[in-house]
Formats: sequence, structure tokens, C-alpha cells
Amino acid sequence: MNLKTGTSLTAFVTAALLVGLHAAAPAHERDPDVSSRAEERLDKANRDIADRAAKRDREYSQERARIEADTLKDPRKADELQKLDADYAEETRKLNEDADKAQEDFLEESAKEAEELAEKGEDNSGDGSSKHMRDLGQSEGAEYDDKGYPVRRGEVVGIDLSPATLAKAEAKGFKILGRERLQTLDREVIRLAAPPGMDARTALRELRVIDPTAVIDLVHYYGLNLTAGGKGQPVRANGMPRFSSRKVMVGVIDTAIVPHAGLNGAQITVWPAGNLTGAPVAHGTAVASLLAAEGQAQIFSANIFRGSAGRPFTSADVIADALEWMVRMDVPTINMSLAGPRNAILDQLLRDAIAHGRTIVAAAGNGGPAAPPAYPAAVPGVVAVTAVDKDLRIYRYANRGRYITVAARGVDVMAARAPGGFARFSGTSFATPHVTGWIARCRSAGKTARGCEAALIRSARDLGAPGRDNIFGLGFVE
Repeated sequence: MNLKTGTSLTAFVTAALLVGLHAAAPAHERDPDVSSRAEERLDKANRDIADRAAKRDREYSQERARIEADTLKDPRKADELQKLDADYAEETRKLNEDADKAQEDFLEESAKEAEELAEKGEDNSGDGSSKHMRDLGQSEGAEYDDKGYPVRRGEVVGIDLSPATLAKAEAKGFKILGRERLQTLDREVIRLAAPPGMDARTALRELRVIDPTAVIDLVHYYGLNLTAGGKGQPVRANGMPRFSSRKVMVGVIDTAIVPHAGLNGAQITVWPAGNLTGAPVAHGTAVASLLAAEGQAQIFSANIFRGSAGRPFTSADVIADALEWMVRMDVPTINMSLAGPRNAILDQLLRDAIAHGRTIVAAAGNGGPAAPPAYPAAVPGVVAVTAVDKDLRIYRYANRGRYITVAARGVDVMAARAPGGFARFSGTSFATPHVTGWIARCRSAGKTARGCEAALIRSARDLGAPGRDNIFGLGFVE
């Protein structure tokens, strides 16, 4: 959106007001009583900006008409027009800055509010997707959490546990399995084995009694089934269209990738710890090719998956290691196409990465309209992407929810097929790379993560109910 003129600024503010008024309400529900503090502040700020813009335009028109009339009598008055235009441009710049700041503050405040709701147990996570994941980790003897999600047997994990907490845990029969220092994120991840005969769920409860303030959770398993939309339909094509020639640096936390014509020109750096023989490659190769199409791509690839090619899985500790590597490699924009339950360890590390200036872009999930939020997409501060088709209709299996940020084309999208050639894929996984690329191009121009996320919101074309809704989020990203 062009914000260089008073008219376009006014149009932006009008759209932003709609977003602020309806940001958290479902499409069928417009109750002003449910507005959050962040929305109310954004609403007030945007109204103030709109009033200032209207006053500026009114005074500019009146003054210009006066000067033009005076110029007819005295041509030397024409110099006053140049000063008037310069003053108008300066005021417009200030209004643009204030509009950007209001949007950035809204992003930050709404993320904090979502965190507070989650801590109060109001995140509406449910357990509707656990049935689709019960087989993950079976080869490792998985147990299940209270909602039926698979977790590593007899193990819990914590962040920055105090010596006193560890001493009390060991006194109750817990055993330290490993301690890993995440240098860049400045965290220590500690894995603990439950006492003999104790299951993981009971162990977690016991540790929370020992230290109610500690960041502790189970080691959840994650999969691709909730974000990937099938194996793709092969098509005849010689290559993929390119969106831009601008340089982009992106990370992809996914399966491994293989050499492919769709990746020609991309510079790929592989996470050494994920470079495993026999690792799954299909999904990551397709996603990487879409990222490569976003510009002159430098791709940092972290394979986090293991298991069979048809049903790969990963775990929270592996995702944590990959995220640390991405931050250490100074990757500004990170694409994640995986899904599973909420996990306190990943929540904390994702917030840490965001605090380090990284943007996390994640697939919103393919659980269907009634599915609960998919994580990590639903973690506050993460950009959650849903999928639409070429006619801007929502993908029929896409998740819904207030956590949806934006929509992008993700139905019948052409991408690399790992065995060779190309195929058309559908799913939120295949919409996410375009938004990752959009933000990466913005970052390559020298803007901050928060600034680029605000710019993304401004660029989104509203779909569905006016303002933000649970289907399309803030709208479609071209």
C-alpha cells in the first residue's frame, strides 16, 4: 500500500480501524465488549491519526487555494507553494510513522495478551487433533499426555532449572539425562528421567509441585500430517515462476531436502545435526523450492524429522536445537511447517527467538474448521498462515481461529517433487513459504522484524468479514 499521499493514508487508517475494532471477534460475532486493551489502544491511536490527517488535508486545501489566488496578483507568492508542499510532506511522514508505531504496538500488546490468556487456560487448545497424532513416536514407545498427544516415555524437560529444584527432584528419584546450553538463546535445557515405575504425566505433576514457577513440560512429538496436504499431483513443467530477484535469507525447519532443478540458484546451508542418512525429504524439498522462488535465496535447512518417509515425526527437544542453530546463524526469517500440541519449552524458546529479532512464520494447520489451534503457529508472536485457492476461497481443510494472521495461495501450488519434476500441492504448508519470502524481502531492505510484520499487515487484502476474522486472519498476501 502506498502511504505517500493523504488519500492513501486515510484509506489505510480506515482499514486499520476495522482491524482494531474486530481483531479478536469471530466472523459472526461483533460484540464491542470483547475488545482487548490492545485493540482499544489501536482504535484510539488510529482515530487520532485519521482526525489529524483530515485536518491536515482540510488546512492544506484552504491554504493552497489562498496562495494560488494571491499568486495571480503577485507571481512571487509562488514560493509559498513550495513551502506549503514541503510542510504537507513532512506532516504526512509523521502521520505514517505514527501509524506504523501504532501497528507495531498493537502486535506487541496483543501477543502479550494472548500469552496472559494462555496462562489462564483460555487458549481454547482442546484435544481434537490428538487422534491424528497418536501413532507418532510409537517406535520409541511413546506415552500420552492428558489430552492424548504422544510424548516421550518417562521423560520431562525443563529450562533453566535451579540447583535447588534439581536437588529436590533427584531426592525424589528423578535422574538428569542431559544438560544442553543454548548459547545464543541463553538458556539451559535439562532432560530428566522419571523415577522408576512413574509415567511421564505423573512425573510432570511431581516436578510442578517441587517448583511451580519452573518452565517444565513433557517431550511432545510433532508431525506433518496437520500441515501437509498430500503427496502432490505430478505436472509437466520446466521450472517454477519467480516472485522477485531480491536477495532473501530464510530458514526452513522441516524435513531434509534433496538437489532439484527447482532449487537452482539457491544457496543452501544444512544443519549438521540434521544431516541424517535416510531422513525424509519430500516435504522439505517442496517447501524449499517455494522459498527459492521468492528471490535470490540463501536457505538454511534444518531437518528435524526422523522415521518413515510416509509418516515422519520429530520431538520438542530436536525442534529446540534447530531453532537455536537458526538464531546462531543469524537467520532473520524462519519457516516452520509442522504441527502439534502446545509445549511450554517451545513456547519459551520461540518467544526468545522473537525477542532476538527473528520472525517465525508457521503453517496454521490442516485439521479442518473444527480443529483446535495448531502449534507452533498459535504461539503468540508467530505469524500463522492459512491457505486459499486461486479464487481466494479458503482451503477446505484449513484450521480456523483467532490466531490466524494472514492467508496466502496454498491450493494447487506448483513445487518441486523430490523424486524429480514438479507437482501441485495443497495445504497450509505450501502457503507459508510465500509469506516467509515476503517478510524476508522486507528484512533484506534493512527493516526490523516488527516493522516488516506491521508492513505485512498493511499489505494484506481483507477477505471475508470486514477486519480480522477467524478464517482469513487479516487478509490475503499477494
